[in-house]
Amino acid sequence: MLTLDPANHYSISSTSVLRHVYDPLLDVTNDDRFVPALAESWKALNNTTWRFTLRKGVRFHDGTPFTADSVLFTLKRVRDNTKLIKSFVYQDIDDVRKDDDFTVTVTTKRPFGSLPARLTMLGMLPPAAGAHEEAFFTKPVGTGPFRFLSWTHGDHVELEANARYWRPSIPKVDKLTVRFIPELSTRAAALRAGEIHVIDRVWPDMVATLKATAGIKVLDTPAVEAQRWHFQLAREAGKDPRVRKAVSLAIDRNTIIKELLLGYARPVVSPIPPGLIGHTTLGQKPYDPDRARAILKQAGFQNLTLDFVLMKDLYPKQLEIAQAVAAMLGDVGIKVNIRNLEIATAREQRTAGNYDLFYSGWAHMPHDPDWYFGQWFTRAGAEKMTRFNDPRVEQLIAEGRVPDPKVRQQKYEEIQKILWEDEPEIWPYYSVAIYAISDRLRNFEARRDYYVLLHEVGIA
Repeated sequence: MLTLDPANHYSISSTSVLRHVYDPLLDVTNDDRFVPALAESWKALNNTTWRFTLRKGVRFHDGTPFTADSVLFTLKRVRDNTKLIKSFVYQDIDDVRKDDDFTVTVTTKRPFGSLPARLTMLGMLPPAAGAHEEAFFTKPVGTGPFRFLSWTHGDHVELEANARYWRPSIPKVDKLTVRFIPELSTRAAALRAGEIHVIDRVWPDMVATLKATAGIKVLDTPAVEAQRWHFQLAREAGKDPRVRKAVSLAIDRNTIIKELLLGYARPVVSPIPPGLIGHTTLGQKPYDPDRARAILKQAGFQNLTLDFVLMKDLYPKQLEIAQAVAAMLGDVGIKVNIRNLEIATAREQRTAGNYDLFYSGWAHMPHDPDWYFGQWFTRAGAEKMTRFNDPRVEQLIAEGRVPDPKVRQQKYEEIQKILWEDEPEIWPYYSVAIYAISDRLRNFEARRDYYVLLHEVGIA
């Protein structure tokens, strides 16, 4: 965790901390419904105009009332200060207008159907934060269920209950300490020792041990994440659709799911995971190494070598999975060089285009696929990543940005049919989010988006 500014990170772990201090305008439930938070209601007036009615009677931790001024300040700040990490998420906002103290109208530069989803990611700030931002973010105030107490960099954050929180009987505990423990084995040991009550991002091969430990419960849920290994489409191998097809056919996804992930993953039937707008069923990708060999032979590819780049230790069992994939591809005549790089180095290599296949995932924050499509399948987004360029997909993405959910569903289904056939990515499996908790906790929810939210959690 590097910041207490809700607009200056794009981190699941930071969200798990800061979501307790700040409230967004909208929240998202674990079944992918957008529900009121600081906005009681919202409505698309047309394709580029949204109206938000705000909750009355809410105060920041310092007593400042939450009003439309807070919304204007927060949205204009994140849009205008392009140094903020989340700024690019809100660049389609054209204007934010205060209609009265509790009504705000947002106009956008183009249709922005995912605006409600994106507003779940942004905690509201008091306008006074703008006067002395550096000082404010050393001891911030929000409207959330917990007040900030202290932050020991690299170690822990301490929060205390906000007795005036606008949701009755929330929170359920008086104090919350979030510890930062990078090593999963160390986190698990601390949980078994009773030093902590929740750990996230549990790997499948640790589940049996944790389940066998007295006083610990293991919870899992289908994540809003599809693993996706994208081809570099500007390099010789990746730009040939026959090679991409052969690689896909050579990968035994069910073996990866059952033997390496121990069943803690699900077969992919469309690039967008279940539960999200746009999800459809296109059938599972087949495993057919004989057909893969025939395609490569017909295409004239012999002694083909692929560079497979990984971001070190980022995903469960990723090195073992990459090694298994290398063996599968080797069986059809493709040699694989696995480059298991530090995360920053791997991302530099991706931007430079120095890979054939890149091991990645995409957790669909904020429970909406617009960002995924815009980042990877528009020319503006893909020119820095995969070099994907398909005018049909570009047009469908634009048409799918309207607020109408029926139109969005239709356009996203069309996009996925094209991608499913063209295979600019390999979709090996949908991820499963695994948590381990003390059995003393009450009302803990295993979130699909990997967030650890403790608003309603009590302890026996």
